Amino acid sequence: MKLLFIWPNKGAFGVKPIGISLLSSLAKKMGWETKLYDTTHIDFGYTQYTESGVLAKIFKDVDMTPFGWVKTKVDMEHELAVTLNEYQPDCIAVSLLSDERFIAVRATKVAKAWRKDIPVIWGGMFPTLEPEKALIEDGADFVCRGEGLEAFPEFLLALEKKEDLYSIKNIWGKHRGELIKNPTRSLMEDIDSLPFADWDIFARQEYYYKPFDGNAYIGGDYMTNWGCPYNCTYCVNHFLHKLYDHKDKIRRYSVERSIKELKFLKDKFNLQFLRFYDEDFLMRPTHVLRHFSECYLEEINLPFVIETNPHSVTEEKVVLLKNMNCVSATLAIETGNTELRKNLLKRVDSEADILRAFKIFNDNGIRTSCFIMLGLPFETRATYESSIDLVRRAGVRYPCVNFFFPFEQTELREIAIKNSFYDPEREKVYQTDYPALTFQSLTSDELVQMRNVFNLYVKLPVIYHSYIKRSESADDVGKLLREKILTIYDETVWANDGWFAENSKTGFYLSELSGILHATQKPAYEGED
Repeated sequence: MKLLFIWPNKGAFGVKPIGISLLSSLAKKMGWETKLYDTTHIDFGYTQYTESGVLAKIFKDVDMTPFGWVKTKVDMEHELAVTLNEYQPDCIAVSLLSDERFIAVRATKVAKAWRKDIPVIWGGMFPTLEPEKALIEDGADFVCRGEGLEAFPEFLLALEKKEDLYSIKNIWGKHRGELIKNPTRSLMEDIDSLPFADWDIFARQEYYYKPFDGNAYIGGDYMTNWGCPYNCTYCVNHFLHKLYDHKDKIRRYSVERSIKELKFLKDKFNLQFLRFYDEDFLMRPTHVLRHFSECYLEEINLPFVIETNPHSVTEEKVVLLKNMNCVSATLAIETGNTELRKNLLKRVDSEADILRAFKIFNDNGIRTSCFIMLGLPFETRATYESSIDLVRRAGVRYPCVNFFFPFEQTELREIAIKNSFYDPEREKVYQTDYPALTFQSLTSDELVQMRNVFNLYVKLPVIYHSYIKRSESADDVGKLLREKILTIYDETVWANDGWFAENSKTGFYLSELSGILHATQKPAYEGED
């Protein structure tokens, strides 16, 4: 039997979703044939994260067009219909996040127009958070609520044998006008028993090439730690803890399993680079990391990047990372305002944790990045400036600032709605470069400019800050100043691999900026009789 996965991606290239690759592998193990239709190549009218990141000096510009990173205007409905006619699937599985819902709805309509009785099952974060919306409003026949590693194969087996599809744990459905809600099963414990990820389903080169630090690499996507114990208010993990009755826990591939799979993927796909998607890579005992580090260095030894929590960082663990070829670590700061970080976001890490963690990484020569969320509830110019101050003091090499989005079933969404920062009746699509919330003291355009200059404030000396502030205005003077400041940034920060380096041109830079500012100021007597 044939299974068609649909990935309604509006975002960037260079990613192979871990969920789809595992479910495809499980389906193939059962004897199913699988194929992927995805929409990454389609231009839906949104600014791409890499493009806006280059503008905001988050990323170095890399020409990825030779590797297929080209979005075009495409008739998705026609293209998908052609795929359906050629492939003739027996089941369609749509894997989606909340901001991909509008594309998933369109794809489901095409599938149902092609064959009314084709079973369409939605899985992923959005149908887990909002299963009733997916079934009643969006046209899905079934949803997998929660993890699908055991539920989805059971669903496929029942479909293949023409058995009951409506009594499978984690699977909700519509049957004769009735909504069928099945209970949630416990999380799969023995994840080592899973087959290796199926990357054959990702057939084009744009899935593999990734930009990093000004270059392009053949990259892999992998996760060793599954889950997160924290309850940050902006994240869905708080909801997932409740879904599993707080019985969920961190699961982890054994070192032997991880190394064996990574070696297989490295050799088969000629990998040059790895990104680990663990929510907190260092959340593991030191002796386990030491064993992984030794085996990784011997068998894999590819440069890789991680994300971790400042709370988990120790000197010993970072030394192990350095020894095993970790080239970059991203740590979440989210906001420099202590009150917001502790009481609004419910972060477990203190300012001292943050400063200590970045110092350890910097002292050991590992490139650092951080996450900052702009446009949080109660954001002001003062909270923005506190974030700039903390990132400067932490010595973050490549800060990454994007806008907060109030995702479904998160505490912070309810706070945003209650305090009139967000109108759920005017639901928006997540964009990293545009605010979802509205504020009385800051306009959306002001917030966009604040994001675009955040790294300029962080990296350039204070003597430049008044010019940066003036460049936030979108008039002719602001544009000229911004253009010049970006050139200064390239020559003093990008040219020194993310660190500001004083050079002999400082006086010249300041003179030029002053000249731009004063040349456009009209003398008081000009135009007078």
